[in-house]
Amino acid sequence: MSGDRSRHLTAVECLMPGPPTADPAERKPVQKACMLNSKPPLTLGVYPFGIVGGPRGAVIGPPDDFTRIGAAIQGLAGDGPPLVMRLYVTYEGDAAPALDLVAQFAQFGSLVDLSLNYHDRAGNVERWCSFVEQVVQRHGANLGSIGITNEANLRDVPFAPDGAYPNALEALVDGILVAASTKRRSAANAAIGFTAAADVDPAANAPFWLRVAERGQMAFASALDFAGLTLYPGGFTGPADLAAIAKRTTDSLTAYRAHLSAAGIHPSVPIRVSECGWPTGPGRTEQQQADALSTIFTTLIGLQHELGITHFELFTLRDAQSASQDNFGHFGILRDDYTPKTAYDALRALFRAHRRHPAETSV
Repeated sequence: MSGDRSRHLTAVECLMPGPPTADPAERKPVQKACMLNSKPPLTLGVYPFGIVGGPRGAVIGPPDDFTRIGAAIQGLAGDGPPLVMRLYVTYEGDAAPALDLVAQFAQFGSLVDLSLNYHDRAGNVERWCSFVEQVVQRHGANLGSIGITNEANLRDVPFAPDGAYPNALEALVDGILVAASTKRRSAANAAIGFTAAADVDPAANAPFWLRVAERGQMAFASALDFAGLTLYPGGFTGPADLAAIAKRTTDSLTAYRAHLSAAGIHPSVPIRVSECGWPTGPGRTEQQQADALSTIFTTLIGLQHELGITHFELFTLRDAQSASQDNFGHFGILRDDYTPKTAYDALRALFRAHRRHPAETSV
């Protein structure tokens, strides 16, 4: 998901947030305004780039237009604080190119939620931990947060998730321990955590978390500042069934908190929804996407206090390739030419209402 490294340096000025922008007068939200009450609002974020990793490999469309990305992100944030940027660096066994990309992303500063993805086919965890140590040592004082592995528990899908690569569990646990140790003895203040995939079958995933507890013990649990989750309820199965999407959202987050407890992770460690999306594409309309994402978001608000959820990060801002027959090309709330889909205005209205009255949401 890292995209073309040569283009990212030019993105820094374009994507740095300017003053909050008022909602454009000419745009009318397609969803009714939301009525919300009082609770600390979620931290909101988005993956901004146009390359997406999937089970059949990467989907790549037109080059990123950083000026239009910046404008779209500011429009989505409206009059609220800048959105967090969820960014990815994939480590494939050679630290040098990955460290170069981390250095580029670190220029965005504390707005970056950086995921270090473990894709080492050799399964060399010691070398991976050395890479993690260097990232935290060099950039932990600049980045907002550093995630150690992404979807290490997802073992049956090729290419994209870290669980497809050997020794992913060890890379997760040992990487967290190294990151936390490096943070303690350096000037780093970035939050340290990881991101797992939501269950398809909670019972089948339970042994993974018991193994995490066995390997990491209390040192692992006490090292965490957050536990992230990738959440795509109904994202890959037919048209939008909103009741089923709401139930799947609730079940996935509830099961995740239970898994964390089984791994010895205290309920005070917050859950971040680090990736969340629902694509358009063949057989899926823009209105269905808007309704699905609105349902997920409003369901999340209702679970925020009970489950300790602090972040909602959208995947993705724009389509990787709007003409693709692959659903992974259609996760954006913008098309690949940066024109808005229905969901852009729907989420913009929800985000604005949530910031103003952050508790219960009705659409």
